[in-house]
Amino acid sequence: MTDTFMLRPRNPYYDGPVTDHFDGVRFLNPAGEPETDRSLRDVLRWRRSIPDNPWPSSVPVAAVRPDRTVDGVRITMVGHATLLIQIGGLNILTDPVWSERASPVQMAGPRRVTAPGVMFDDLPPIDAVLLSHNHYDHLDLPTLRLLQKHHSPVIVTPLGNDRIIRRRIPDASVIACGFRGDRARCSDLMARGIPR
Repeated sequence: MTDTFMLRPRNPYYDGPVTDHFDGVRFLNPAGEPETDRSLRDVLRWRRSIPDNPWPSSVPVAAVRPDRTVDGVRITMVGHATLLIQIGGLNILTDPVWSERASPVQMAGPRRVTAPGVMFDDLPPIDAVLLSHNHYDHLDLPTLRLLQKHHSPVIVTPLGNDRIIRRRIPDASVIACGFRGDRARCSDLMARGIPR
């Protein structure tokens, strides 16, 4: 008699309980939100239907040098989804990307068109990093390594991204938040995971 084994698909980044937004393998959008899965045919159809607008090779940006600390609130646009949020003496970065390309390798993939609005060496001491998701233009591991080396911030990220970061940056301080109100504290500030 032979045993038959059914291999269950597994998520390499997160192994948690089944919930209304995680089926044991994949994370799902909240009820009422459209699913984002697309077939290759859908992507090709979309690509053929969009206008062929030329993309600039570069766009000039005048970088700024932010203050080390701000008592009130100041938000500086660094690029794409990267913001420097200075609030109540804390310095927080969202989705920090200083790499030349949004790609797993720096010799291929989309190239940066604008320089960052703040040069990396001009950053004030960074207390926390908020990551929204794990696309290469949001979760930039080379930048996170540099931030860890120079600032050692707390990194707050959705479930699953913590495993990616810990595997590549073992000494990083990472807090993973779920989508249903998990909270992360950094000094007097609270981050809360919510569905989007």
